[in-house]
Amino acid sequence: MKRRILFVDDEPRVLEGLRNQLRKQRRKWDMRFAEGGEEALKLLSEQPADVVVTDMRMPLMDGAELLAQVQVKYAKAVRIVLSGHSELEAALRAVPVAHQFLSKPCGAEELESVISRACNLQALINDEAVQSAIGNIERLPAAPQIYAELNRELASPQATAQSVTRILQQDVGMSAKLLQLVNSAFFSSRWATSDVETAVARLGFQTIRNLVMALDVFGGSLRVEGKDFTVDGLQQHAMETARIARELVSGKQLREDAFAAGMLHDIGKLVMAANLPDHLQQASALATKERVPLYVAEEQLYGITHAELGAYLLGIWGLPYSVVEAVGNHHHPSRVGSTQFDVVGAVHVANALAANTQDAGELGADSLDGAYIDNLGLAAQIDDWRERFHQSGAPTVP
Repeated sequence: MKRRILFVDDEPRVLEGLRNQLRKQRRKWDMRFAEGGEEALKLLSEQPADVVVTDMRMPLMDGAELLAQVQVKYAKAVRIVLSGHSELEAALRAVPVAHQFLSKPCGAEELESVISRACNLQALINDEAVQSAIGNIERLPAAPQIYAELNRELASPQATAQSVTRILQQDVGMSAKLLQLVNSAFFSSRWATSDVETAVARLGFQTIRNLVMALDVFGGSLRVEGKDFTVDGLQQHAMETARIARELVSGKQLREDAFAAGMLHDIGKLVMAANLPDHLQQASALATKERVPLYVAEEQLYGITHAELGAYLLGIWGLPYSVVEAVGNHHHPSRVGSTQFDVVGAVHVANALAANTQDAGELGADSLDGAYIDNLGLAAQIDDWRERFHQSGAPTVP
């Protein structure tokens, strides 16, 4: 089935250029072109789109206002801003409603890649209710004490990139949103990064303060208490996994990606807790009853797990592919078909080694992918790693 893509711009020449650029995609995409927001909403009422790509600055109804309505009425659609303007004001207005940002001029290959990636990530999930819930996500739950601590630090004249980073890295939702922004065209990012401190340095304190204080991007709190899940326990498990994953690989980029992916690997649980609490409770109950890991119960009940949910979210936010891939496959690294131990393997192993936290959804070493471990000949090394990290605890991040 062809994916439906809607392009929106107030300049007919721009739309014609897109039509010509993407002519070869007609076999796999059903493309429509709207001159402005009103026409776009009319076309969407006739046939909803899988992806909406809009200019930011348009008369009568700008891109942010259009995507806000798309979010409410057509929540499953991936929302992409394609704009020649990178002002902070525009970014602040678009952040809550746009999944991804691209800057003009945008080459056909880049645009095709971004849209294809969005469509492929949509294919991870075939449950319409789940897609709609994810489409409505504006922010993820933040631990209240961390949110308050961040505000205090940003107001301090002694604040440094390192001090702000230490706070942000304690919270999965905050870190994910920062990485989304720094990898977007709105902040003129030339290189993808999965490192939170780099994100802080690139955005700057003023931008972070505006985002946190004015838009409340990281605001709100969530407490989902139960026998098998607490947000605080999830945060602790995420940090321990990230620290271990970083130690399992070498090289600056691999270590950065492993740390980021480890920190975000269970972000799908926050998605479920915030938007699908019944799903989480039912899966947790089944996991407890049958004494299986939470992801096994999720697979039995819904055919997808929090890993795919997390990858879907991070993917449409435009995070580096290596991070998205590791998050989506942290329970099943064999699906990737890798012949070497990389970020996917590091997060998988770290998640298993980061046992005995308050996050009772995982069963430690029992969740290791035996086929993957055997294929890469890691059995002896796993024993060494288990002894190392269980004796000394997770290493401190330098």
